[in-house]
Amino acid sequence: MRKIMRKKNNIKKWLLMIAAFLIICIVAIIVMISGNKVKYEGSGKSGLWVSNLEKSDKTSIGSNYFLNLYWQGSKKDEKRTVVEKITLFIDGKKYDDREDYALSEYTGEEMPGGGHMEDHIATFDFMPEDEVIGHDVLVKVEWKTDEKKQTEEIKLHKKLWYKR
Repeated sequence: MRKIMRKKNNIKKWLLMIAAFLIICIVAIIVMISGNKVKYEGSGKSGLWVSNLEKSDKTSIGSNYFLNLYWQGSKKDEKRTVVEKITLFIDGKKYDDREDYALSEYTGEEMPGGGHMEDHIATFDFMPEDEVIGHDVLVKVEWKTDEKKQTEEIKLHKKLWYKR
């Protein structure tokens, strides 16, 4: 009788361990599948800027990406800071230019008459996946706060799926 009870307990333990292992595997697979948006991120040495490449939800033209640029400096400086130029480099070659972004237009604050402004600049829309993914990506930001001009380079690194 005791042998039968021990066997039943051993079988229950093994079934429980197998079930736990399967649950862990299923959760890991779901996390990997949901993390299918390849994302690159980076920040500048000064800590004033953070940038990332993000996969667009607009896939009618195929997989494509866009660039986000976030100000991480003080709110006081944010109002006086104007982005003069954002340059994107892929494998050391200039990708494209966008000019005349006034950061004060992207503060995330409430607008007169209601609504909210963006807290970042989104640019370089519709970059084909094969032009950016798997390549060295660098963002160069040129801005001025009052009359002081500054430049910062931000190297973007692939963010691993399990760190999302």
